[in-house]
Amino acid sequence: MDTTPAWKRIAWALALVALVVAGDRALAAGLHSAVMHTGNRFAVLYRGDAPGGVLVLGNSRGVNTFHAPTLERALGRPVFNASANGAPTALSEVLLRDYVERNPAPELVVLEVTGVAGGVDQFATFFPFGAESARLDAYLDGAVPASVAAARRVSALFDYNGELLFRALGSAGASDQGQINRYTVSPELVEATRRGGPTELRARPENLDALGRIVAFCRAEGVELRLVIGPYLPAFREKIGTYDAWLARVRQAANGTPIWDYSNALDDPSLFADRLHMNHRGAQALTPILIADGLFDPATPPVPRPLRTPPAASPLPVGQSEGSGHTPSADGPPTRALSL
Repeated sequence: MDTTPAWKRIAWALALVALVVAGDRALAAGLHSAVMHTGNRFAVLYRGDAPGGVLVLGNSRGVNTFHAPTLERALGRPVFNASANGAPTALSEVLLRDYVERNPAPELVVLEVTGVAGGVDQFATFFPFGAESARLDAYLDGAVPASVAAARRVSALFDYNGELLFRALGSAGASDQGQINRYTVSPELVEATRRGGPTELRARPENLDALGRIVAFCRAEGVELRLVIGPYLPAFREKIGTYDAWLARVRQAANGTPIWDYSNALDDPSLFADRLHMNHRGAQALTPILIADGLFDPATPPVPRPLRTPPAASPLPVGQSEGSGHTPSADGPPTRALSL
């Protein structure tokens, strides 16, 4: 029978809890320091080491539409891509504000707007950077389930329970700005998409609200903003039967800022990795189109240009003449003809 006094058992239990908590905090601090010394794009952003120039924001479509090294070579000025897989527009707003506070002011902000559909699926990627930004930390806690927010407070190591740690440390300090899909969509997936039924794009109210705030913020800061829709696999783009209605909602949220619609700018399936994303060849093919259209020139207003004509079998939108190649738009920027 254990004759240890109760007070002594309690003291040992408390000491053990203190040791676990101290170890948790110490290990998390070590991991955080290691991550912040890597070339991960968000470590660079929160260190204040981003270069200014062109800032790109968005979800995984932003990652794969705007290949920073290709753009830098073509433009002759810095490009920093702060897009992330699964990032909703509301998170892009947080990243934009944090970027401007910590880094040289960007000459131009490019936002891939299909993040308006995004939810909280991949927020664990950003947990480690909550320690660098009270704004980001509060946003994450408010966006994730209460149980996840509580777990982050109980254990500092919880923030590192994701793939970011392994990706960042595995890169050995190399920049991840060259990250892009390097595979090609399979013919089977292209055919399955062609034979599939209609689909639709979504827009969450909180992300539409964030888009409006991004527009207002850039205007207040005197930073030129480009809102862009990157290309979709043509067979998928033709299945988006509600595209016009979705685009109208996004335009309304953008409060007069033009939307550069490249959703069907590329018609070669080999330039895509899947239905939603281009591959590296697609980004290289799209870059000269974007530059020729003046997308990256903040001093030049957008001018409509002759663009590719949709397949003959596709009905033409109202207001487009046969073979015109583009749809007139009150916005002003290139508006890709729809293939519905």
